[in-house]
Amino acid sequence: MPMPSAPRNICEMAQTLLSEGLCTDHSGCLSARVGGRLWITPEDTKLSELTPDALSVVDLATCTPLEGPRPDRRFALHRALYKKRKHLGALLHADPLSILTASRAGRDVPPLLDDMAQLVGISARIAQSWPCRGTAPVIAAMRGRNAVLLKYSGALCGAGTFDDAHAVAQVLEKNCKAVIEATFLGGGITINRGEALLMRTVYQLTYARQNTKNVPSMVKVG
Repeated sequence: MPMPSAPRNICEMAQTLLSEGLCTDHSGCLSARVGGRLWITPEDTKLSELTPDALSVVDLATCTPLEGPRPDRRFALHRALYKKRKHLGALLHADPLSILTASRAGRDVPPLLDDMAQLVGISARIAQSWPCRGTAPVIAAMRGRNAVLLKYSGALCGAGTFDDAHAVAQVLEKNCKAVIEATFLGGGITINRGEALLMRTVYQLTYARQNTKNVPSMVKVG
């Protein structure tokens, strides 16, 4: 049986994230949902050294590792999000400078940019991601959004495909940078909640119509 495209997509996206500075060799983690399985980067493996045949496979129903090396320690969080959010097909951790700074500040990030409201959501909430707290805080903070800030640890971004999850990470970094600079200079004009919600709704409806005509080439929701 041929190997699914997910492992290759994970490795390719890992190199893209590294080249753009959206994560580091050691902090990054990517996963894809394929049917009832979760493909994820393994623990203690540099992203720059990933190969499609060296990824970890986890059963979504039982959260049991099935194949490959020991999965990244965050696999339970990824699995919980895939179970809760049926549209998710890809998740990735991002910790470039502005996102990491925002996560360490410990405050929700409002939308200053239209792209933020459309792709990420009406805000990026902060959530504790300590293992002892379980996955519930992160799932709750990501509700209605495509990204969540993990306290002190950057952000977790997700979408139906890796291309879209990548775009979410790029936009979140750009918005966090704008918020940090605006705060330093005395404040910026935040898009109000109503406008942000309208932008996101219109974007989602428009994108959904486009998807009925154009099937994504990357990983799709299983």
